[in-house]
Amino acid sequence: MKNMIFRNRTVILIGILLVIGLIGCSKDKEEAPAKKEDPPAKKRERPPEYDEYRAAMRIEDLDAKIKELEALKAKYPETQYMRNIESGISGAKIGLCTSVEEILDLQKPRLESAEGLSKLSFRYSFSLDILDHKKLDQFDSKKVTQAVADYAQKGLMLSEDPEYLETITEKQLPRLKGYIPMLYLASARAYLNEDSPEKSKDALKSYIEKEGRKDKAFYYYLAQTEEKLGNSNEAFANYFEAAAENYKDSQDKAKELYNKINGSLEGFEAKLEAKLRELPFHPEHFTPEEEWSGKTVLVELFTGSECPPCVAADLGFDGLIDSYDTKYVAILEYHLHIPRPDPMTNPADLDRAAYYGARSTPSTFFDGEKKLGGGGGRSRSEAKYDQYADEINSRLFSEPVVQLKLEAVLDGNIVKVKYESDKVLDNADFNIALVQMEEQYAGVNGIVFHKLVVRDFLNVDASLSHQASFDIAKVEDAGELHLADYEKENSFQFKEKHFKINASELRVVFFVQDKETKKVYNAVVADVK
Repeated sequence: MKNMIFRNRTVILIGILLVIGLIGCSKDKEEAPAKKEDPPAKKRERPPEYDEYRAAMRIEDLDAKIKELEALKAKYPETQYMRNIESGISGAKIGLCTSVEEILDLQKPRLESAEGLSKLSFRYSFSLDILDHKKLDQFDSKKVTQAVADYAQKGLMLSEDPEYLETITEKQLPRLKGYIPMLYLASARAYLNEDSPEKSKDALKSYIEKEGRKDKAFYYYLAQTEEKLGNSNEAFANYFEAAAENYKDSQDKAKELYNKINGSLEGFEAKLEAKLRELPFHPEHFTPEEEWSGKTVLVELFTGSECPPCVAADLGFDGLIDSYDTKYVAILEYHLHIPRPDPMTNPADLDRAAYYGARSTPSTFFDGEKKLGGGGGRSRSEAKYDQYADEINSRLFSEPVVQLKLEAVLDGNIVKVKYESDKVLDNADFNIALVQMEEQYAGVNGIVFHKLVVRDFLNVDASLSHQASFDIAKVEDAGELHLADYEKENSFQFKEKHFKINASELRVVFFVQDKETKKVYNAVVADVK
């Protein structure tokens, strides 16, 4: 199995938000047109400077980027994106710095003008400006440590200052508390850069004492610390934990230490794959405690492989897959280009999102009702699973409005479906989804094995007994065309495109849904034989 490693500072910053509060990813681009029976979605017009700003931010030459952003600032002095433009200018200027002193000089005016939570949060983000700088190895390591330690010390002093705390709203307080351990994590990184692993370990100990999460970043820097201390077994164990979320080069580091400890790489790939598939919690297999009348709950997740806050929802759904038989729960997972392009997205995903008006990820729907939104990191996955399971159990033992039957076979490149309903309901849609059991792709959120990926979606004849079919080649062509169009429209290029369908791992889901209320009356699942 290939190592799949992604480096993206944006992920780190979003990860911080996961520590300090549950967030989701919002769409920065309009959804696809709605279904024919729905009124067309009104396109939200963006001011002209929006596209100009995005184009400027894609400029790799930092001097050219600054020049373009300064021109935008002068051209649109009243723009709503002024903060974004100024942040882009500041980031580019910092990228050009050749010393810690230059960075601190650029940061000083922003820190002096900061108010409220920003007075503390800037001290963490400014530490990252230094620690993530491309020229870090050229900086004086002691000055790096001094700068980061100063930011951490003053940030911690602020967090204990009663006068300052009066400026923090009740809503901001959890976020403030979340930054406290992160200041210790930044200090640990600075000590590692200075080759002081003992001090790094002390900082990481304080990180845990201040209720920092044992997440991929923590495990990665603890592994580096243990490795510098000469503790190979401990370093491997922690790199391996970080590798479970595909963090930085943790897979390569783990591989190197595995070879050092064991004298060969035999068994490593199997061990790594098992770790990547492992849930951070252990759901029990569901056994009904009361009489079940045939109601299957339809649960739908809108997610994105580039969405860090989707991890908790994705893994929570994986727990549902492990614990519920398909006669009790039918699961559909749709991939959207939120917050960044997703190579598994297809027209069916966009149509379904438009149907519900789903504009953020993760979004979850139970029998057509939007519930239990929000996400989080890996450590939140069990809590999300528990929420989902409780919601399913509250619906599972109701008397179903309709009874459904379904079977599907693969004939060459065609999935042939037979479906039945014991009654035809007025004003109800008969829907069938084509689902791939698993697709392997490492997005920035660290999830590698994506389950129950919706590939196509049909609105079929609402008769008691009928047939439908999916032409796999045509479904793949539609997916490929969508990704190509997306690249063209957004000046973007996918590193990988995942429109190909594994025909040996398919299932179909048939369900009946009210046209007006969107309530799902019942569902049924069948594996394609």
